[in-house]
Amino acid sequence: MSKCVGIILSTIGTLVVLGAISGFISYLVFNGRTKHIRYEVFDASFTQFELANNNITLQYNLAINASATNPNKKGAYHFEQVMTVAYFGSKNNILSASTFERFDLPHNRVAYLATSENQALRLDLTADEVSKLRSATVFDMLWVASGRSSTKLGRRHAHFNYKAICYLRVPLISDGKFSQRFNVTLCTVHKH
Repeated sequence: MSKCVGIILSTIGTLVVLGAISGFISYLVFNGRTKHIRYEVFDASFTQFELANNNITLQYNLAINASATNPNKKGAYHFEQVMTVAYFGSKNNILSASTFERFDLPHNRVAYLATSENQALRLDLTADEVSKLRSATVFDMLWVASGRSSTKLGRRHAHFNYKAICYLRVPLISDGKFSQRFNVTLCTVHKH
Protein backbone atom coordinates (compact mmCIF):
# COMPACT_ATOMS: atom_id res chain seq x y z
CA MET A 1 0.00 0.00 0.00
CA SER A 2 2.75 2.46 0.94
CA LYS A 3 4.65 1.50 -2.24
CA CYS A 4 1.54 2.37 -4.29
CA VAL A 5 1.20 5.77 -2.59
CA GLY A 6 4.92 6.43 -3.15
CA ILE A 7 4.62 5.62 -6.86
CA ILE A 8 1.55 7.85 -7.22
CA LEU A 9 3.26 10.75 -5.42
CA SER A 10 6.41 10.27 -7.50
CA THR A 11 4.36 10.29 -10.73
CA ILE A 12 2.47 13.44 -9.68
CA GLY A 13 5.75 15.15 -8.76
CA THR A 14 7.28 14.24 -12.13
CA LEU A 15 4.20 15.58 -13.99
CA VAL A 16 4.33 18.85 -12.03
CA VAL A 17 8.03 19.32 -12.83
CA LEU A 18 7.48 18.51 -16.53
CA GLY A 19 4.51 20.93 -16.64
CA ALA A 20 6.61 23.69 -15.09
CA ILE A 21 9.44 23.11 -17.59
CA SER A 22 6.96 23.09 -20.50
CA GLY A 23 5.37 26.32 -19.25
CA PHE A 24 8.77 27.98 -18.90
CA ILE A 25 9.80 26.97 -22.44
CA SER A 26 6.47 28.27 -23.83
CA TYR A 27 7.02 31.54 -21.98
CA LEU A 28 10.49 31.92 -23.52
CA VAL A 29 9.23 31.11 -27.02
CA PHE A 30 6.21 33.43 -27.01
CA ASN A 31 7.42 36.27 -24.79
CA GLY A 32 11.18 36.11 -25.24
CA ARG A 33 11.17 35.99 -29.04
CA THR A 34 7.91 37.68 -29.93
CA LYS A 35 7.92 41.45 -29.80
CA HIS A 36 4.73 43.46 -29.82
CA ILE A 37 3.58 45.15 -32.99
CA ARG A 38 4.60 48.81 -32.98
CA TYR A 39 2.12 51.48 -34.08
CA GLU A 40 3.05 55.04 -34.87
CA VAL A 41 1.27 57.98 -36.43
CA PHE A 42 3.74 59.66 -38.76
CA ASP A 43 1.44 62.37 -40.13
CA ALA A 44 -1.83 63.97 -39.08
CA SER A 45 -3.27 67.18 -40.48
CA PHE A 46 -6.39 69.26 -40.93
CA THR A 47 -6.78 70.82 -44.38
CA GLN A 48 -9.99 72.46 -43.16
CA PHE A 49 -10.81 73.35 -39.57
CA GLU A 50 -13.42 75.97 -38.69
CA LEU A 51 -16.30 76.62 -36.36
CA ALA A 52 -19.59 77.53 -38.04
CA ASN A 53 -23.32 77.97 -37.26
CA ASN A 54 -22.88 80.05 -34.11
CA ASN A 55 -19.96 77.91 -32.90
CA ILE A 56 -21.91 74.67 -32.69
CA THR A 57 -20.58 72.96 -35.82
CA LEU A 58 -16.96 72.03 -36.47
CA GLN A 59 -16.25 71.62 -40.19
CA TYR A 60 -13.04 69.76 -40.85
CA ASN A 61 -11.05 67.58 -43.20
CA LEU A 62 -8.76 65.30 -41.18
CA ALA A 63 -6.08 63.02 -42.63
CA ILE A 64 -4.15 60.53 -40.49
CA ASN A 65 -1.31 58.34 -41.75
CA ALA A 66 -0.08 55.61 -39.45
CA SER A 67 1.97 52.45 -39.66
CA ALA A 68 1.98 49.06 -37.97
CA THR A 69 5.44 47.47 -37.79
CA ASN A 70 6.27 43.83 -37.08
CA PRO A 71 9.77 44.02 -35.49
CA ASN A 72 10.21 40.24 -35.23
CA LYS A 73 12.88 38.41 -37.20
CA LYS A 74 10.58 35.38 -37.42
CA GLY A 75 6.85 35.09 -37.25
CA ALA A 76 4.23 36.93 -39.27
CA TYR A 77 1.09 38.50 -37.85
CA HIS A 78 -2.36 37.92 -39.34
CA PHE A 79 -4.85 40.70 -38.62
CA GLU A 80 -8.47 39.66 -38.64
CA GLN A 81 -9.65 43.25 -38.46
CA VAL A 82 -8.27 46.62 -37.38
CA MET A 83 -10.52 49.51 -36.38
CA THR A 84 -9.19 53.03 -35.95
CA VAL A 85 -11.05 55.85 -34.24
CA ALA A 86 -10.01 59.46 -33.67
CA TYR A 87 -11.57 61.17 -30.63
CA PHE A 88 -11.37 64.60 -29.06
CA GLY A 89 -12.64 66.33 -25.97
CA SER A 90 -13.87 65.11 -22.63
CA LYS A 91 -17.06 63.77 -24.25
CA ASN A 92 -15.03 61.64 -26.69
CA ASN A 93 -16.49 63.17 -29.85
CA ILE A 94 -15.64 60.87 -32.77
CA LEU A 95 -13.78 62.68 -35.55
CA SER A 96 -13.15 59.69 -37.80
CA ALA A 97 -13.55 55.93 -37.80
CA SER A 98 -12.16 53.41 -40.28
CA THR A 99 -12.03 49.65 -40.56
CA PHE A 100 -9.25 47.73 -42.26
CA GLU A 101 -10.10 44.18 -43.27
CA ARG A 102 -7.87 41.12 -43.03
CA PHE A 103 -4.21 41.50 -43.90
CA ASP A 104 -0.90 39.83 -43.11
CA LEU A 105 2.17 41.55 -41.75
CA PRO A 106 5.30 39.45 -42.47
CA HIS A 107 8.37 39.64 -40.24
CA ASN A 108 10.37 42.88 -40.41
CA ARG A 109 7.66 44.57 -42.50
CA VAL A 110 5.48 47.69 -42.21
CA ALA A 111 1.78 48.09 -43.07
CA TYR A 112 0.40 51.57 -43.71
CA LEU A 113 -3.00 52.67 -42.42
CA ALA A 114 -4.35 55.87 -43.97
CA THR A 115 -7.64 57.50 -43.03
CA SER A 116 -9.32 60.63 -44.26
CA GLU A 117 -12.52 62.21 -43.04
CA ASN A 118 -14.33 65.27 -44.34
CA GLN A 119 -17.41 66.20 -42.36
CA ALA A 120 -19.22 68.58 -40.05
CA LEU A 121 -19.58 67.62 -36.39
CA ARG A 122 -22.20 69.15 -34.12
CA LEU A 123 -20.62 70.24 -30.83
CA ASP A 124 -21.83 71.24 -27.40
CA LEU A 125 -19.15 73.73 -26.31
CA THR A 126 -19.02 76.36 -23.62
CA ALA A 127 -17.97 79.93 -24.50
CA ASP A 128 -14.57 79.26 -22.90
CA GLU A 129 -14.06 76.11 -25.00
CA VAL A 130 -15.00 78.02 -28.17
CA SER A 131 -12.47 80.75 -27.34
CA LYS A 132 -9.72 78.19 -26.71
CA LEU A 133 -10.56 76.35 -29.93
CA ARG A 134 -10.46 79.56 -32.00
CA SER A 135 -7.06 80.64 -30.62
CA ALA A 136 -5.43 77.18 -30.58
CA THR A 137 -2.41 76.42 -32.75
CA VAL A 138 -2.59 72.67 -32.13
CA PHE A 139 -5.53 70.33 -31.71
CA ASP A 140 -5.22 67.63 -29.04
CA MET A 141 -6.85 64.35 -29.92
CA LEU A 142 -6.73 60.63 -29.31
CA TRP A 143 -6.20 57.98 -32.03
CA VAL A 144 -6.99 54.37 -31.15
CA ALA A 145 -6.33 51.27 -33.25
CA SER A 146 -7.86 48.06 -31.93
CA GLY A 147 -8.29 44.59 -33.28
CA ARG A 148 -7.49 40.91 -33.07
CA SER A 149 -4.40 39.27 -34.49
CA SER A 150 -2.57 35.98 -34.41
CA THR A 151 0.98 34.84 -34.90
CA LYS A 152 2.58 31.44 -35.45
CA LEU A 153 5.85 30.24 -34.01
CA GLY A 154 6.69 26.70 -35.00
CA ARG A 155 3.51 24.66 -34.65
CA ARG A 156 1.89 26.91 -32.07
CA HIS A 157 -0.45 29.86 -32.62
CA ALA A 158 -0.89 32.81 -30.29
CA HIS A 159 -4.09 34.87 -30.58
CA PHE A 160 -4.61 38.17 -28.84
CA ASN A 161 -6.78 41.26 -28.79
CA TYR A 162 -4.99 44.58 -28.50
CA LYS A 163 -5.52 48.31 -28.38
CA ALA A 164 -2.94 50.86 -29.53
CA ILE A 165 -3.44 54.37 -28.12
CA CYS A 166 -1.82 57.55 -29.44
CA TYR A 167 -2.13 61.03 -27.98
CA LEU A 168 -1.77 63.41 -30.93
CA ARG A 169 -1.12 67.13 -31.13
CA VAL A 170 -2.21 68.07 -34.64
CA PRO A 171 -1.01 71.49 -35.91
CA LEU A 172 -3.71 73.85 -37.17
CA ILE A 173 -3.51 76.24 -40.12
CA SER A 174 -3.03 79.88 -39.18
CA ASP A 175 -2.76 82.58 -41.89
CA GLY A 176 -2.53 79.90 -44.57
CA LYS A 177 0.39 78.07 -42.89
CA PHE A 178 0.67 75.30 -40.37
CA SER A 179 1.67 76.67 -36.97
CA GLN A 180 4.27 73.93 -36.52
CA ARG A 181 5.26 70.51 -37.83
CA PHE A 182 3.54 67.34 -36.73
CA ASN A 183 5.74 65.20 -34.48
CA VAL A 184 5.75 61.48 -35.22
CA THR A 185 3.96 59.82 -32.31
CA LEU A 186 4.59 56.31 -31.05
CA CYS A 187 1.52 54.56 -29.64
CA THR A 188 1.31 52.46 -26.51
CA VAL A 189 0.01 48.95 -27.20
CA HIS A 190 -2.10 47.10 -24.63
CA LYS A 191 -2.84 43.38 -25.04
CA HIS A 192 -5.99 41.95 -23.48
